[in-house]
Amino acid sequence: MILELNLRFVKSFLVETRGNVFLVDSGVVGSGRKIISFLEKSGKSPSSIKTVVYTHSHGDHIGGASELKMPHNLIHEKGIDFLRKGIPKKPVLHSAPLKLLFSLGSPFFTRRSGPVFDVEKLNEGELFPGIQLVFTPGHTEDSVSIYVEDERALIVGDMLQGDKKGLKIPSIYEDLNQLRRSIEKVKEFKVEKVYVSHGISGPPRWPF
Repeated sequence: MILELNLRFVKSFLVETRGNVFLVDSGVVGSGRKIISFLEKSGKSPSSIKTVVYTHSHGDHIGGASELKMPHNLIHEKGIDFLRKGIPKKPVLHSAPLKLLFSLGSPFFTRRSGPVFDVEKLNEGELFPGIQLVFTPGHTEDSVSIYVEDERALIVGDMLQGDKKGLKIPSIYEDLNQLRRSIEKVKEFKVEKVYVSHGISGPPRWPF
């Protein structure tokens, strides 16, 4: 089971498979209470969930981490310092409109959260039974994706975005060639649905 938690313009995910339950990402600063409320409405006791896996260290993905107070916070080793200090990684922008948007919204996009002390390094490969962790750099150097075998589903964070036409490459990235290689990498999995953090999740209509 994978549930999407809509948090303003970004999402978190609740994953439950083969007896393991965990969250993916924590939204922006202030999202913790909304995530806990969602869990309670879904019949899940927040205290029964011990782990959050972070797809990368941008502020709209790690912002609510300190509010959740989970004992296990897992992120790529290159994102550990950002999560531990509560200082989000700055996005790499390429277009003038985006640069203007982020300059105007800088206090929101770069808000610090509280420190997170229980941070652990993610390793590529089996995370839990039926869950594969895949390093997929490009959007950021610490980006990861999560493959849920029983669902034939892939949670990609910001490696891809979705709309009614299918999946597309994000406009924010650190290394476009690396991003394309990461997309080719995950296309090797048997995927029936791709879960994106921004936009519409759906079948794997790849951008190339």
